[in-house]
Amino acid sequence: MTDQTNRADLNERLDFIGLGEEQRRHLAEIRPVLKEAVGPTLDAFYKKIKVTSHTAKFFPTDAVISHAKSKQAQHWDVIASGKYDTNYVDNVSAIGRTHARLGLEPRWYIGGYAMVLDGIIRAVVKKELTGFFQEKKAKGLSDHLSAVVKAALLDMDYAISVYLEALNAERDRVEGERHKAQAEQEAALNAFDGALKNLADGDLTSELWQQLAPNFAKLQQNYNSSVGELDAAMREINSSVDQVRAEAGGISSAADNMAKRTEQQASALEQTAAALEEITTISTQSAQRTREVQTIVRESAAETVRSGQVVQQAVTAMGDIEQSSQKMTQIIEAIDDIAFQTNLLALNAGVEAARAGEQGKGFAVVAQEVRELAQRSAAAAKEIKELIDQSSADVHRGVEFVNKTGQALAGIGARVKSIDEHISSIAQSAQEQASGIEEINSAIRSMDQITQQNAALMEETNASTQSLVGISSRLSSLLARFKTKGAAREVRTERPRLRA
Repeated sequence: MTDQTNRADLNERLDFIGLGEEQRRHLAEIRPVLKEAVGPTLDAFYKKIKVTSHTAKFFPTDAVISHAKSKQAQHWDVIASGKYDTNYVDNVSAIGRTHARLGLEPRWYIGGYAMVLDGIIRAVVKKELTGFFQEKKAKGLSDHLSAVVKAALLDMDYAISVYLEALNAERDRVEGERHKAQAEQEAALNAFDGALKNLADGDLTSELWQQLAPNFAKLQQNYNSSVGELDAAMREINSSVDQVRAEAGGISSAADNMAKRTEQQASALEQTAAALEEITTISTQSAQRTREVQTIVRESAAETVRSGQVVQQAVTAMGDIEQSSQKMTQIIEAIDDIAFQTNLLALNAGVEAARAGEQGKGFAVVAQEVRELAQRSAAAAKEIKELIDQSSADVHRGVEFVNKTGQALAGIGARVKSIDEHISSIAQSAQEQASGIEEINSAIRSMDQITQQNAALMEETNASTQSLVGISSRLSSLLARFKTKGAAREVRTERPRLRA
């Protein structure tokens, strides 16, 4: 208890008993009388203690009695001082604990209080009633007060004794119940200890069927229910572990096959990537060569156009030649006419020269020469005409050939243009094909990397699966340490087969 609590309890006691400041002042006034009376009274008290069998054992020597008497005298001096504080409470509490430790019953120290009070009352009355005529009255008053105090203390002794006996009886009853509960608890603990040992050994069939106290019925029910639930859980876990082992074995085999196939796929993808790399290079070269052919075809088309233009110019020149031949034919015809007229004139001149006779011989010679010249001119004009006609025919055939050549060149130009368009389409397709192959190559390279990563992951998965198989085996071996109802039934069903 705290000092504040002790103080409140002390004040409550002082107030209830009516020991206020005025009463405590009266105590302080008679303190010398009390101090003088306590010594002889304590001597008489301890003298009686020594001859009483129930109390003599608590004070076996004079030294113990002397020490106890000294402490008692100091305590009564504190009581007479009227100063009740926490120190007083501590001292009283120490005395009470000492009596309890020694086993001194309250009846004996209540009797001691009666003896001490008898001595104190007689001393106080004697001090107050002094004189010759007061001694008899003082003795009678002292006897009366002593008798009242002793009667009150006797009654208090019996009341407290009965109270303590009732407490002891209740304590004995509680102690008996405690012993009974302890015995029931020990029985329950022993039962639970055996069941828990079996449970620790892995026996999940170790339920508790002993007859226990009603207080442990709920605990027994909960334990049996828990063991039953644990048994069911373990059996389900065991079944699940078997499934896990089977599934893990299948997964391990599948993962192993998958890992091998992934390695083969990775190798095939690597070869495919290399082949696509070569195809990409060839496609790029083909696209480059197609572009070069396209350039050549375009140049050929331009050259064909230029050749067509040249042929057209040749056709135009042939036309001009034909026109010139026609003009030359006209000129030759004019020359032929002139030669014919000249021949007629020369013939007429010869006739006239013959008429003239001798005088016309010179003129006849000239006319003969003119005639021969006219005949040669006519013959030359005829040959030239024939040549011009032949040349005109050749030119006409050349014009036809040139026209046909121009038409052929125009057709070639159209075909070259069509070829150029097809080559352009082919070049564009080749470029798109090269781009597509490059994208495919990039995708294949990415797939190759992913496949390599998948192969590594499959190796890790395979390793994890193998580890899972090992863990499942270890878990199965751990579960095998537990004895479940299902396992017990299996053992019971298997034993007859073993005997058979």
